Amino acid sequence: MNASLLNKQITQRHKISDPDILVAPPHDKEFGLFDSVFHEVSNAIAIISREKNNNSPVILDVNHHFELVTEYQLDEISGKSLYDFIATKQSRPNRHVIEKALESRQAAVLFCPWVTKSGKIINVDMTIRPFSSDDQDSKFICILRENDGGDNHRDNAAREIKRNLLAAMHHNFKTPLNGILGYSEVIMSEMLGPIGQESYKSYAQDIHGAGKDLLQLIDNLLDLKELETVEFALQEEKIIVSDMISECLRKLSSEVQKNQIKLTSTVDLNCPTLFGDKSRLQQAIHCLLTNALKFTPPGGDITLNASQDNDGGCLIVCSDNGVGMSSQQLAKTFCHDTHLSDIYSNPSMGIGFGLSYVKQLIEKHDGTVSIISAKGKGTTVTLYLPSERLI
Repeated sequence: MNASLLNKQITQRHKISDPDILVAPPHDKEFGLFDSVFHEVSNAIAIISREKNNNSPVILDVNHHFELVTEYQLDEISGKSLYDFIATKQSRPNRHVIEKALESRQAAVLFCPWVTKSGKIINVDMTIRPFSSDDQDSKFICILRENDGGDNHRDNAAREIKRNLLAAMHHNFKTPLNGILGYSEVIMSEMLGPIGQESYKSYAQDIHGAGKDLLQLIDNLLDLKELETVEFALQEEKIIVSDMISECLRKLSSEVQKNQIKLTSTVDLNCPTLFGDKSRLQQAIHCLLTNALKFTPPGGDITLNASQDNDGGCLIVCSDNGVGMSSQQLAKTFCHDTHLSDIYSNPSMGIGFGLSYVKQLIEKHDGTVSIISAKGKGTTVTLYLPSERLI
C-alpha cells in the first residue's frame, strides 16, 4: 500500500472514530481504550449504525483485521449498507434477526456468510451488540468470526476433552442410573407389597423422575459426541410440524404448570410437513423450551411458533421474557471451551452442551441457529430450516 493511500485511510478512520461522534465527552477515556483494542484485536470488527427510517445498517468504521478477512479497505466500504456485503441467498433468513436486534437494541449471534472483494463467500458467525448503554445511540459493534468448523487447536483440544468425558460417562453414569430407575420403579408400583407410607411412594416418584432427566441428559451428551464424528447420520422421515411441536409441549406441560409459566404456541399452516430427523429435532426444541423455563420466573411468558418465511424455509422461534443474557454470555454461547467452573457459582446455568447440541444438529439439517438476547429483556432463539426441507 502506498503512503498517500495509507494517510488517506488513517485520516478517514480518525474522522469516523472521533470520540465526539461515537460517544459523549464523559466517556473519552473509555473510548481511548476501546479504540486501542479495536485496531489491535485479531477479530474482524465493524462499527455499524442504524439511522431512523432506514432499516439497512450502514458501516461507519472497520478495523485492520476486518480489512484482511474481507479484502475491503475502509474507504471502499465506509458509508455502505452492511447488506451489500452479505451473501443474499444464504443469509436472507437471518436478516430479520439483524433488524430485530437493531430495533430492540439487543445483542445477537447468527450465521452470516460474507462476500469478499474477490467474490469468495466465507462462512461467518456474526455477533452484534450495542456500542453503548445509551438507548438513543444508533451505533452497534459487529464482530465477524470465520466459521471453520472448529478447525483450530483450541477448539480441537476442547472437543477432545469433551469426547473423553462423554465416553467415560457412557458406562460410569448409565449403569448405576439404570439401577436407580429400576429400583425406584419397583417401589413406585409396590411390586413387592404395599409401602405403607404414601409419602415414600411420592419420594420414589421424584427419584425416578430425576433419574430419567439425568439419563436424558446423558443420552443428549452422547448424541453431541456422535454429532462431531464423520459417521453421524440423520434418521430422516416425513414430520408433521404441528404434531412434533405438540409432543414437545406435552412433555413439559407439568413443569410449565409447576413454574406458573404461560406457554403459547402457533404453527403456520403453510409449513405442514418437514423432512428430517424427528427424534433429534424434538430434542432440539425440547432444549430451547427447557432453557426458557429455567430462566423465566413464575408468571412469565414463553412462545413457540413455527412459520414459513418468504423464501419457503421453516422458522421455529422460541421466545421468553426471562432474565436474558449479557453480550459477553451471548458471545460464547456456542463455544466448545465451556467454562465448567461457572456451574459451581451458578448451578442453574447447566453445563453448556445444550445450545451447542442444537446448533450442530440444525446445521446437519442444512439450517442455522440465531439468538437475540439482553439482560432483563428475555431471549429469542430462531431455528431456520431451508425450503428444501419442506415437503
